[in-house]
Amino acid sequence: MIPLSRCLRETEEKIMRIVRDEGLVSRADIARKSGLSKPVVSVIVNNFISQGSVVEVKEGKSSNRGGKKPMLLSFVPTYKYVVGVDVGGNKLISILSDLDGNIVEKVRFSTKSISNEKTFLETVEMAISQVMKVPVSKVMGIGLGVPGTVDPESGLIFYMPAFGLRKVNLRHYIEKRFEVPTFVSNDVTLNALGELWAGAAKGCRNVFLTALGTGTGAGLIINNELYEGSSGVAGEIGYMITDWSREKNLSFVFGSLESWFSGYAFEKLLSEFENEPSVAQMFDHSDTNPRFREIVTVACEHLSVVIANVITLLDPDVVVITGGIGYNQYDRIVSLIMPVLKRTVPPEILERVTFKRGELGELGVSLGAVCNVQRKVFMEV
Repeated sequence: MIPLSRCLRETEEKIMRIVRDEGLVSRADIARKSGLSKPVVSVIVNNFISQGSVVEVKEGKSSNRGGKKPMLLSFVPTYKYVVGVDVGGNKLISILSDLDGNIVEKVRFSTKSISNEKTFLETVEMAISQVMKVPVSKVMGIGLGVPGTVDPESGLIFYMPAFGLRKVNLRHYIEKRFEVPTFVSNDVTLNALGELWAGAAKGCRNVFLTALGTGTGAGLIINNELYEGSSGVAGEIGYMITDWSREKNLSFVFGSLESWFSGYAFEKLLSEFENEPSVAQMFDHSDTNPRFREIVTVACEHLSVVIANVITLLDPDVVVITGGIGYNQYDRIVSLIMPVLKRTVPPEILERVTFKRGELGELGVSLGAVCNVQRKVFMEV
């Protein structure tokens, strides 16, 4: 494994954060905002300039006392790049991004043909290769989000139900191939980080994100930190129980909540209908078709129970709903879950929680992967 250390020490990171946050800032302003001496600031800023991460842009205004005009500094987001990959059950999205999240390259592949570990690894490798349009020396790291349970320390994927694969060491394979620091996490976990960095949860400290798509999962941010649990499997809400009297006698291909609310469950139910309507059609016509209305209403009631339990347990600032179904059917889902939440969650708790549709859409996981690499290798963003 490639040895890693944070590129910036505490004092340097404090200065770099001010430069990134301010956009244009002078050395004197950095000293004032950081509480550091001007000589210390000057030495560190000059080091940043020499390595290319900061640039002098233009002269600022003189102070009221006159004197030499200060040079204003700006962060250079193209100083390094990050590859972010979202490996989904149906599709893969790979991006090359600068350090501000601006996407330079993007490719998209179908993953429906993946049936073994070799094909899986080769598909991910190809997706990275096709966006790697800069020298490897300019790539800070590679972030990967996968639809399964992952040990974030070793990068070992325990299980990916979508592909039927277990114990895949994706991190080792990618680091050996590209010789770049690589990090593997659950895709929904990274989605939460992406929305925190650049989407619906920006400015929040405690976030619960649920991705409603083929499966049903969650990502957790606690006190501004990604929470993955002791072994990397936090957020697997698809396994949560919402009707024990029924579920104690059943076994599930996916999780118990997912038997009520997931694309997988909906498609299974809809396969019994004439002309086999799509999940989108089911939601769109749930106001006029009694059977569709029943399926959607019952599914949202079970989802509501899980969200109610999470709210009372974690007290999040925001609940972000995303994923293929969650993003596209957000208004309908929220209209159905809120009555249940109002009946089950005390008003003094519920009224403090904001509900939002994810803003990043299909790019949430890959941008979360970019953010994760920066936090691991460079600085917290």
